[in-house]
Amino acid sequence: MKPFAVFIILCISIATIFGQKYDYNWHLGYRFNDSVSFPHRGVTNINFNSPSVNPTFNYDSFKIIDFDWTCGDISDFDGNYLFSYNGYTLENYSNKILKNGQGGFSHQQLYGDVTYQAGCILPISNQNKFILIHDFLYLDYLWKTYWSNGFRYSVVDMNSNNSKGTVILKNNLVLGDTLDYGRILAIKHANGRDWWVIRGRFDMKSFYKFLISEDRVNLYDHQVIGEYQPVPLGGVTVSPKGDKIVYFHQHIAPLNGLPGEPGFFINTFDFDRTNGQLSNPIVMKISRDTGYLFGAAFSPNGKYLYISRINYLFQIDVTKDRMELDTVAVYDGFKYINTNNFILSTWFGFLEKAPDGRIYGNTNCCTQQYMFYIDKPNLKGKACNVRQHSIKITDHNNLPSFPNYRLGPNDDSDADTLGIDNIPVAEFRYDQDTSHYRKIEFTNLSWYEPEEFWWDWGDGTPINYTNVWDTAITHEYLRDGVYNVCLRAKNNNGENTICKILNIGTSGVKPIDSMSIDIRISPNPCNELLIVQLNNYLPQNMQLNMFSLDGNVALSKRLYEGSNLLDTEPISAGIYLIEIREKGRKVFSSKVVVNHE
Repeated sequence: MKPFAVFIILCISIATIFGQKYDYNWHLGYRFNDSVSFPHRGVTNINFNSPSVNPTFNYDSFKIIDFDWTCGDISDFDGNYLFSYNGYTLENYSNKILKNGQGGFSHQQLYGDVTYQAGCILPISNQNKFILIHDFLYLDYLWKTYWSNGFRYSVVDMNSNNSKGTVILKNNLVLGDTLDYGRILAIKHANGRDWWVIRGRFDMKSFYKFLISEDRVNLYDHQVIGEYQPVPLGGVTVSPKGDKIVYFHQHIAPLNGLPGEPGFFINTFDFDRTNGQLSNPIVMKISRDTGYLFGAAFSPNGKYLYISRINYLFQIDVTKDRMELDTVAVYDGFKYINTNNFILSTWFGFLEKAPDGRIYGNTNCCTQQYMFYIDKPNLKGKACNVRQHSIKITDHNNLPSFPNYRLGPNDDSDADTLGIDNIPVAEFRYDQDTSHYRKIEFTNLSWYEPEEFWWDWGDGTPINYTNVWDTAITHEYLRDGVYNVCLRAKNNNGENTICKILNIGTSGVKPIDSMSIDIRISPNPCNELLIVQLNNYLPQNMQLNMFSLDGNVALSKRLYEGSNLLDTEPISAGIYLIEIREKGRKVFSSKVVVNHE
């Protein structure tokens, strides 16, 4: 092989190995009946690009766009936020609309609220260019028909316009046919670089496959497979390895004389990443008495499929010959009064896998302030630990939806022609036990098919070797201290090591009375939510108290490393003093204004 060719392949491999954090920023937030007296409450940014990989939260009241149904975000390969898409507008990291980035992406003329999964952003190699696949929705309210009027895409160059971004190709039509609306599905090609995009025809009896190679988008083939699905309402998800696709839909027949049996269905297909072929179609009907079907997502290990249905959250073991529903959570009845004085139930809604190894869900689709999550989705049954309405954020309707950016090539397959190897990238999340602060749980998040792992806890204890990827490991430290924890991941192609500093009960060699801890609060003034950000410190028993000016405690909360979300809605408007104590010492104090207007 010529030296120049070797250099090109090496550059491709390096770009593939490191980074791939394109999904590390999520934006949610919806303006409902904005007015002078009821302004936009802000967009929530959920950022997974933290040392622990646990999400940090930020409320941005300066973003121009908001997100009703379509939520699209993209970060660079290092996890730095670049821009968002809401079905109508593209807005960048500095809250500026991209050049040529407003209007023309869909039929919408205002907010771009197209539908769920109506936008997908794909990177073009490492050029800081991106392809946006987007729906152009057709609505016929008389006959209650909804479809996407053809397959379209746009190209965004984030190098142009002083790195603020430009849409250099807009609304380019590849195929003029009536397609399924929303449910845009992208899967990495088996060569590790290109992308498959699968779009069902309107009746979902057949599927178009498109192949994206660099900045070229071409129709690959059209395959007839599966069952007739008139007016399908639902979403789509794909297994972590890209070999299984799940469509879920509600059939609302016999509305307007449509044929078929009414009900709720799960449709699965096997998928070949080399030739783009769908096979082995299976349909599972779910009883209608469990409520509407909303979301679906696979566990990181690909063994379990989760299905949400308003009152129930189900788990399906897809390794078994027959699909069976295992109920892992039942709606607990929690309700609240939202900012518009509506009483809302926090049912189970859409689902999305996250870079931290969890699955997050919104509480149905109607302007909610709460999210739930599945803490350990790789575990069977209720051990997966569903945390209902545990995260309160700004008003939102939907969740972003991402392809698996960290899916590598099928090594040694017929498509393995680019010289890209699955060289592992080591990554892990760490969480502090709430009952014993020196007991830390480590979750392996490494990607590109690692097979062996070495954990160095940094305290002189023996290195822990394992070839099990999808089970968390708990390690207990005997004393407070600063520990350098390292994970080494290896397979036949190579290896990678990542190290992280854990400050347990101390921020260094300084004694507690002079200890410096990075604590930040925002926003200030706050409305309904206050974030206390505790950075790079695992506390022993850190307590926050919020005092009114007359000395009464208005709010008290134990704090942990990362983002601590405080609900200030029940507190009267006014000025408060925040005091945070650790190990009997005051380590932080500040004034905060609570303003409910």
